[in-house]
Amino acid sequence: MKGYMYILKCSDDSYYVGSTKNLERRLAEHQDGKGANHTKKRLPVQLVYFEEYNRIDKAFYREKQIQGWSRKKKEALIENKPENLHFLAECKNETHHSMRWLSGAENTIIKESLGNTDLLRLPKTAFLCSRQVPASVILKCYDWAIEQREKGNCVISGFHSQIEKDVLHYLLKGKQPIILALARGLNGKLEPEFEEPLEQGRLLIITPFDKSVKRVSSQNAQTRNQIMITIADQITIGYVRSGGHLELLLNGIGKPIHNILSN
Repeated sequence: MKGYMYILKCSDDSYYVGSTKNLERRLAEHQDGKGANHTKKRLPVQLVYFEEYNRIDKAFYREKQIQGWSRKKKEALIENKPENLHFLAECKNETHHSMRWLSGAENTIIKESLGNTDLLRLPKTAFLCSRQVPASVILKCYDWAIEQREKGNCVISGFHSQIEKDVLHYLLKGKQPIILALARGLNGKLEPEFEEPLEQGRLLIITPFDKSVKRVSSQNAQTRNQIMITIADQITIGYVRSGGHLELLLNGIGKPIHNILSN
């Protein structure tokens, strides 16, 4: 499926970088004030640059790369002056979109991200669940996911265990924001079910690892879970196996913890 990375010039002379599967339709949405919060407040907008890719995930990656560029570097791209790009580079490795967290998570570094980083400013609930769960928990987790979906709450999770994947399935059917935290680096493959929520701006994928980390390990999962707990405002637990890594991780956490089994 084709994808497009595009740059718009807004009425206040600012630039907006986006990506889409249908460029013509997306531009119409921006002009109608339905495209993004940035553009709807700065109409009209003008398409000044775009690139076409044979896969939508490549367009998403290109979008995140260019979003981190300076204004002068974006203009060098728009004006087709590639000779200026090297001199205007703000970092040596621009394929990485790095963020250092402040206000409550000073020591957490997210190496790469894909999607709407504005979601990180929302109140967030981390969902964690041990791999092996009793049957009595499963339906309760599904009901919880549906409740979050209907309330429009932002949920952050690794969505790695089977029950977490099931929760993600229910969340993707709604319109609420979702943050997926990976226990590996970002790769070039994008699951088809992520394409639409990414385009809608309601999904963000983050990772504390670079692309060299290709496999999920127990240690990587612990690191990922610690970051989730650090940046979340509250925590919901599907099930905690006694003596497991998750139980140890949750000891002494100074944040509200809700156990689904207590319902």
